[in-house]
Amino acid sequence: MKSLSVKIQQIEESQTLAFTNLARQMKAAGQDVVSLTAGEPDFPTPPHIKMSAIRAIEEDFSHYTANEGIPELLKAIARKFERDNNLHFETSQILVSCGAKHSVFNALQAICNPGDEVVVPAPYWVSYPEMVKLVGARPVCVEALHEHRFKLTAQQLRKAVNAKTKALLFNSPSNPTGAVYTQGEIEELAEVVFDSGIFVISDEIYEKVIYDGAKHFSIGSVKSIRDQVITVNGLSKAYAMTGWRIGYLGAAKEVTQAAAKVQSQVTSNATSISQRAAVDALNGPSEEVERMVSEFKRRRDYIYQELSRIPDLELSEPKGAFYLFPCVKNFAGRRVKGKIMRDDMDICYHFLNEEQLVMVPGTQFGAKNYLRLSYACSMKELEKAVRRLKSGFAKLTDR
Repeated sequence: MKSLSVKIQQIEESQTLAFTNLARQMKAAGQDVVSLTAGEPDFPTPPHIKMSAIRAIEEDFSHYTANEGIPELLKAIARKFERDNNLHFETSQILVSCGAKHSVFNALQAICNPGDEVVVPAPYWVSYPEMVKLVGARPVCVEALHEHRFKLTAQQLRKAVNAKTKALLFNSPSNPTGAVYTQGEIEELAEVVFDSGIFVISDEIYEKVIYDGAKHFSIGSVKSIRDQVITVNGLSKAYAMTGWRIGYLGAAKEVTQAAAKVQSQVTSNATSISQRAAVDALNGPSEEVERMVSEFKRRRDYIYQELSRIPDLELSEPKGAFYLFPCVKNFAGRRVKGKIMRDDMDICYHFLNEEQLVMVPGTQFGAKNYLRLSYACSMKELEKAVRRLKSGFAKLTDR
């Protein structure tokens, strides 16, 4: 047999999915496991969206659509961009894909050449560097410091940009940190983007999951760099539609056309039934979304307050998304049953083995000695998780 692709051998599996699957396997085996791994709302998809899909099925709307998406959905997305983000796109500038992840990948394929560099602020979502590698470019990971609330500064971006830089991969609100950039911070980054001429792929999938009066600001609304920004969003997080697989991007027409060319050869259109449901999601009432965000805030407040009581655990309060990203560096080097906890990976396995609690190591997000905890689970599960977290950290006392 011939050898496999060298490029694929250099790509890592998504550890978020790996740990999520591990939790599922443990549950299937009858273990009393609590999982804080998946970035997936535990709410049902709102009823009016489900009814739209049922109507689509009953009307036999189950054939291929146009590659870029059905006209009704493209119009709904254009209205959404205008209404929520102060972004002005013709429908010809929008591409519907199989989730926001797919949209990010299409965008990278459309703009990158071998040898290009893409700036990726760390901590980052696990798939960003791997997708950059898949398109033949090189991820340049720049640490957004804890003391800066995990936000990349304009000075850091300017220092990272060179003649090979093609794009900045930007995410606010952030997975895994919950950081939300202010308008002023984004405008400072936009100055660097304008001066350097690079693209920005702005992943805004968590834009509606935001707390404490924070405001989402789309970098593409900065007029000077409008044509340099590829804005990505989707239905998964705000509408509890993770399995429906609908994402989309808006960009300059030549970028969208290039991304559509990629999609036409790889997947073709997103699911026809899901597209019909997405129209009603974007055009419909927002009360269900607001209720979900209110509940996420209640959960955030609970887990943040409870974990703040754990000695030596360092926390930054998230302002968006549904993740807590505590620093566990003070526990590295401690022993449990004679075993040294070298880093976040060892600590994750300590909780897995001792407490049947599954989390994702921060190393997978470009931040050693952090843990990502998703509070998108039910409050009942979250309360169990907090008890296990307190128990597990209490065992990490032997220096």
